[in-house]
Amino acid sequence: MSGMRILAVDDDPGALCYLYEVLRKEHEVMALTDSIEAIAALRSRRFDVVVTDLRMPRADGLEVLAVARALPSPPAVIILSAVDTARAAVEALQRGAQDFLVKPAVAEDIMRTVAAVGVVDRVTDANDGVEPSSSTPEDNFGLAGDSAPIRLVRGLIPILARSREAVLLLGETGTGKELLAKALHSSGPRANRPFIAHNMAATPRELVESIFFGHVRGAFSGATADHQGLFERADGGTLFLDEMDSFPLDLQAKLLRALESGQVQRLGSPAARPVDVRVIASSALDPACLVARGTFRADLYYRLRQLEVLMPPLRDRARDIPALVRQFLLELSSECGGCVGISPAALARLSDYAWPGNVRELRNAVRSAALMATAGTILPEHLPRTLERPATRDSAAAVGSLRAVETEHILKTVERVGGNTSRAARILGIDRGTLARRLAAIEREQRKE
Repeated sequence: MSGMRILAVDDDPGALCYLYEVLRKEHEVMALTDSIEAIAALRSRRFDVVVTDLRMPRADGLEVLAVARALPSPPAVIILSAVDTARAAVEALQRGAQDFLVKPAVAEDIMRTVAAVGVVDRVTDANDGVEPSSSTPEDNFGLAGDSAPIRLVRGLIPILARSREAVLLLGETGTGKELLAKALHSSGPRANRPFIAHNMAATPRELVESIFFGHVRGAFSGATADHQGLFERADGGTLFLDEMDSFPLDLQAKLLRALESGQVQRLGSPAARPVDVRVIASSALDPACLVARGTFRADLYYRLRQLEVLMPPLRDRARDIPALVRQFLLELSSECGGCVGISPAALARLSDYAWPGNVRELRNAVRSAALMATAGTILPEHLPRTLERPATRDSAAAVGSLRAVETEHILKTVERVGGNTSRAARILGIDRGTLARRLAAIEREQRKE
């Protein structure tokens, strides 16, 4: 795409001159070394794209970005920085930048990036209020849709993938945290090494140490052979700790030691073994609340959240539902014996539902309906009966009332046993990890009130 109006900002005259020479061949460019002057120019003229340095003396690139984002017709913003850190890139993208380039960037990368963000910006303006076409599964990392929240997540993937730092993925159950973890692994330098995923909530407490760190023969009764733990199995690759908030408190110090030292020690062995593992952890809860309650170590929490990504709930990206449905139907075509379509009425019902189970619930509903649609088209009657009364805002009061009753029952049970969560969990018929997560959620809800 050519002929865009571009504002280039860099306090280094040499870098700015290079940027100007690269861009002026195809675009109208205003080049400024003073970021305050650049902000004034943003407020007085309209630009399609802003390319700005991150570190500048008077106002940094994030301040330029904030001014640009606040405009009635905000331009696309690309941040340039000599600081090649995933944290800086994540912050810029989360604040609304369309892309992040590391200096010195070559001319081809600059031109390609400017063209790409310019196209996205203009398509967004043209399609305001119109359902956009979905990306193909090959170029969206399996995260279909064109809403702003999911575009942000996809934009972070290439940046986070090349980092060695631990990543903490937060978001409700079913939002696609494991899918994102796989995308980070497959897009980075560890793609050809193991990706090991483990759900902590499904792990028996007495087996956690052996499962993670391994054991040697004779370490305990029944240990008839050496066992390789998850860290060793993931050596050179990625270890994904799903629902990491369920990790036993008394073993968190050993997990922290393994993360910091790059070594693991099998149960019953005096020697430590070196491992090269990138850890990606996830939680449906706010770990800060668990730290405040004393059920999660603060030092481990900060070690795991070197980088942090929030996966948006489906209700915040409802415009993505048609794209997600198309992707699921494409994936299910072989299982269903051919291509399956969906009627407008059935798609409308899917779009009207609030999806408390998020993307996972949507996929299960589409799969069930596709198997029922023997004629090759999903109709409203093929959809699960739970969708007959859409869980929209009209039913929020009823859901809230049910949650209030559950909350009162949990709190009274815990109070009755003097705060003994193990005993309370047995009375409630749930495991201690589930109770801990529910108590943390209750505390978070009460704070908001």
